Order: sequence, then C-alpha cells, then structure tokens
Amino acid sequence: MCWPTARDHVAALYCLGRAVRGLCAEGRGAPAAQHQQQRALHAEPTFAALLAATLEAAPRLNAKGLSRVLLALGDTHEDLPFAHLSLPDAYTRLVLAISTSASERLLAGWSDGLAGGPCPDDRDLAFPLFALARLGVYRPPVFRAASRLLARKLEEPGGGLPAECLRQWLLACGAVGHRLAPSEERAVARCPPIHTWLESDSNRLHQLAGAAVVLRRPDPLLAALVREVNARPPGQIQEASRAEALYGLQAMRLLATTGALPTEARLDAALAERLDAWLEEKSRRVRRRSRLERAVGAELERGGFQPTPDVSVGHGLSADFRCLHRGQAFYVEVDGPSHYCVRPVGQPLGRTLLKRRLFAALGLPLVPVPYWAAGLPGASRAAERGGVEPLDLNVGEMAEEALSQLGAAGAA
Repeated sequence: MCWPTARDHVAALYCLGRAVRGLCAEGRGAPAAQHQQQRALHAEPTFAALLAATLEAAPRLNAKGLSRVLLALGDTHEDLPFAHLSLPDAYTRLVLAISTSASERLLAGWSDGLAGGPCPDDRDLAFPLFALARLGVYRPPVFRAASRLLARKLEEPGGGLPAECLRQWLLACGAVGHRLAPSEERAVARCPPIHTWLESDSNRLHQLAGAAVVLRRPDPLLAALVREVNARPPGQIQEASRAEALYGLQAMRLLATTGALPTEARLDAALAERLDAWLEEKSRRVRRRSRLERAVGAELERGGFQPTPDVSVGHGLSADFRCLHRGQAFYVEVDGPSHYCVRPVGQPLGRTLLKRRLFAALGLPLVPVPYWAAGLPGASRAAERGGVEPLDLNVGEMAEEALSQLGAAGAA
C-alpha cells in the first residue's frame, strides 16, 4: 500500500483550490449562494484532515510546494476576512497555522538572496504575498523580505518582472496596507513597461494601474500605463469588467485629479464618464444593508444625527450613512469583519484604508465604525472572538474629529 506523500497533499489541496476559486467573486452565482461551495468545503471533515496533513507536511516542502500551499489556501478561503469570526476556532487556527508555517519557511529560504546570493524565482516571491493578502494575513517580515528581493530583480542589469508578477506584488501590498521602502518604490516606478504588460487584457491593465496608487510617486510607470489605457477604445469598460479592477482605476483617477497622488496620469474624459457610469451600476447591484448597518443606523437616529442610509457620493463611491452634526454633513461607514485583516487583529485592510483616503481627497469627512463598537448587537462576542478591546461608540466625538481633521487638511 502506498501512503500519500507531502507532495500528494499539496497536489490535492492545489487542485481543490483551482476547482473552487472565484466562486466568491462577482458574477458567479446568486448573491445568497456566493460562498456556498467554499463554505461546504470548510465544513467537510475530510478537507480539515487534508489541511492537518498539509500542516504536518510543510517542513518537508520546497519553495515551490510552499508557494502552492499558500495559493491553494487563498483559493479555498477567499472569504476568510468575512467568515473567520463565524468559523469554528479550531478550524481558523488550523488555516492560520498553515499560512504561518509556509510563510516562515519561505522567509528562511530567502536568506541567501537577502544576503546577496541568487534571488529566488519571482513567482515564489510575489504569489505567496498575493495569497496571504487574499487570506487577510499580513506578516510584515515576509512582505518586507519579498519586496526587497523583487525590487532587486527590477534593478539588476537586464532584469525585470513579468506583468502578472508585478501586478500581484502591488495588489498584495495594497490589499494589506503594506508600504514599500523608498528605494523599492523608486525601482518599481522607474521600471519601463514591456510589451507583455501593455498586451495584458483590460481588466489586468486596469488593476495594475489601480495598484500603482500604493506608490508615493508612481511616475513614470503609472503615466505609461494610463497612456495605454487611454489608447484603447472606450468599450474596454463594460459589463464584463471586474468591479475591483474598475474601482482601482477610479481610485487612481480621483487621487490624481485631486492632487492627492503626484502623477501626470490623467484618464481620458470619455473613459472617465464611462467609468463613472459602470461603477455606479455595479455598486447599485450589490448594495445590501446588513444587520450591523441597521443597528448603527438605529444608534445614529437615537443620537439625533439624522442618518440617510446608502448614500452615493458620485464616481461609484458610496457611504453607509450621511449624517448631520451641528449643521455640518459627515458620512459614516460601518466596517464589518471583512474590512479588517484576519491577522494582525484590528488592522484595516487596504481597500478600507483606500476608501478613507478617497473620501479625504474629495473633502468628505468619513467616520468609520468598527464591528466591535460597544453598544451594537453582538459587539462583545465579536470583540472576544476577534481578540480586540470593545470600543465605545461615541459618534459625536468621532464626527468632531473627522471634521477637525478635514479642516486642518484644508488649511494646510
């Protein structure tokens, strides 16, 4: 009888991941059933046994095997930032233990490259970061080491990175709020677009342009990418366009036009108009009020803030509530579990930070209300499960702070 090997466990997990990935994404099934297949997989005892076997096998895997394990975890747990508080503690700990073991072993294997030796394969650097980001797991030492090595590849004579590698690296950094070192940012911004980047399909090109907003000074790279976007017909933005790709492109456009991002990149007016229209349409389809939002709305009403729910502020951007405080309007965003990293606990995900950045750039005061705010139904249990301290919900103080910060920014 042949017993399964470590490679067998990785292959099984990887194949499962390829089979179920994307089933939580836009356009794959009705909203009520978006996560059904992946959730069913999580509840399957044999899948948990496979995960346990993979954890036991991790010390015997090479870099390629460890990268595949992380990719498979990301593919099979796309909704982990949303679902981890409702999953059994033991199961969540198992998934996180695998991600920790695999990433630590990869980090140890990168030591030669960090000391000046040969660089690892770019796929074994960027793809693990992308997988960790999908899981909502931010491990700063791993992100710093991989970014240092990827930037080194860009700076080597005749070096460069494939379009997919660069895209996943920047998306991963943006997803968990990781900031590149200044020298790494310069290496990325200076890298010349090669034909394979510019031949990417429009969704990937939009994502890459949007991902560049993580850079403090993204030109000349971003300017070159937007020139390619502008050179394509307006029909590149359409029904089949992925909402997250359009949102990234919109973020770039708004930050650039408001001066919040130093770049020469400007989106063509016809494309910008089409972008607004399609983002409004796509966001309208998915707007649904959660129980948490209804609870916050009731608190706002009791506090006399006159909340108006589900408010569009234009450009495909929306807030959960528009309120009034001492005659001044402000906006409230209810940040549920999916707005935060699974680890470290309480750290906002990149898209949460980006939304706050966009509202600030547009001069709109935004008050974030975290899901563990005291006074909300289930807040104490959510705080306990999430490992965070309950936060007193004082919207008046939050609004005062948001309005004062916006005033200070305007004065500067």
